[in-house]
Amino acid sequence: MVTLFENPHESALAMFLLQVFITLIVCKILAKLLSFIRQPQVIGQIIAGIIFGPSILGYAKGWSSALWPASTLKIFQLIANLGLIFFMFFLGLELDLNQIKANWKVTIPVACVSIIVPVGIGCAVALWFYELNDGIVASKTAFILFIASGFGFSAFPVLATLLNSMNLLNEPIGIQTICLAAVEDIVVWVVLAVASAFSSGGSALQGLYTLLLTLAFIAIMIFIIRPIFNRIHGFYLRRHDDCNVYIVVGCFLLLLIASFTTEVMGIHAFFGAFIAGLCIPRKGELVEFLSIRIELLIVEFFLPLYFANSGLKTRLNLLNTGRSWWTLAILIILASVSKIIPVTIATKICARKSWYYCASMGVLMNTRGIVQLVVLNIGVQLKVISPVIFAMFVLMATILTLLTSPILSFLSKRDSDPKILEESKTAYDLHIVLEGENNLNRPSIDKNDLSNGTISAIVETKKLSTSSNNENGQRRKSSRMTLF
Repeated sequence: MVTLFENPHESALAMFLLQVFITLIVCKILAKLLSFIRQPQVIGQIIAGIIFGPSILGYAKGWSSALWPASTLKIFQLIANLGLIFFMFFLGLELDLNQIKANWKVTIPVACVSIIVPVGIGCAVALWFYELNDGIVASKTAFILFIASGFGFSAFPVLATLLNSMNLLNEPIGIQTICLAAVEDIVVWVVLAVASAFSSGGSALQGLYTLLLTLAFIAIMIFIIRPIFNRIHGFYLRRHDDCNVYIVVGCFLLLLIASFTTEVMGIHAFFGAFIAGLCIPRKGELVEFLSIRIELLIVEFFLPLYFANSGLKTRLNLLNTGRSWWTLAILIILASVSKIIPVTIATKICARKSWYYCASMGVLMNTRGIVQLVVLNIGVQLKVISPVIFAMFVLMATILTLLTSPILSFLSKRDSDPKILEESKTAYDLHIVLEGENNLNRPSIDKNDLSNGTISAIVETKKLSTSSNNENGQRRKSSRMTLF
């Protein structure tokens, strides 16, 4: 507590409130300005974080000591990391495993290519970059895994925002891209969890032990905890009370205990939060109930703090040589090539769509944004990544995300094969009909009967009967997705 007219630096709470106030104001102004060029809000938050750091305002005399004194940074970082835990829980909530099942013939093969090629190139880049990792004592294995993970990720929430802003979220390309990003992120989070264990300097045997422990944790959560939670939720669902206070509190207790478990396992609390989100029952309105109530707090409060904390670590002034900028350019090219080309070719082979459609998929999967910054911040926190490499990857993530929207607009205007899009959309609508809650007692229908008039009638009836609901739902979904 600060007495009247006393220096506010004497109160950690007063300084924290001031830091939050300034952070939120600057993030909102930048997000509004960038919205005019159709960029997601997260870009404004990233840029605001860089502005706050030593790269720009750090040169202003007294800025760091006045607003960001060292005595308050621990509190700020703690709140920012808490926001990361809730954000990862939210990502787990947003992943729809039913969509992955519906598109598995395209999703799984393309996801394998989208992971293997970038991670392989990321490993090669890590070996090249290791000499730039000055002053870091972490093992080479941990460094390689972190860099490879950064190459493998696509920004799931930023993807959803871009697709929504271009009215592609419910089109075939949007559905398939979201499914692809979901599968990819699940796999790479596991790799990152193992990398976190190696960061402490453990041996290969310890890394194997951590991997087995991670897989055991996933198995327990998915095959034991999730069914138990589904049974409890089903009990209340039959009574039309699936969003009561006990279920909601139970979801947050699951989040806390899962995050605690992975933290003490030596992985990271974020991984437990992500898996906890996947375990929340999908029937009824529970997921939407939770998402609507926590998304605004996460996106408008916690994420700006997280990016401000990230920006305070970003020192672009370290890139003060021609070699640094050439290295950054090569890094951007390699990251783009490792994603766009493999995804484009794999989509062409598996989905048999136009080249513009397939290239659009590749460009979308090259979106990095928030998820890659999360990886980088964890690497810095665990002292695996040096400030120079951190600055390069922050710039790379920002530039690639900025380029996604204009390139996608260019490609979408030149896709001259609307028939393929329409057929894919009809197939997806048919899956919704066959798997919907109101069709639980239907007889099984073979996929070879898709041309049958009865099935076409079912699809048409479903579209007519749910048009108003879809319109309302899409309006609600749109208002949520634009937060990113």
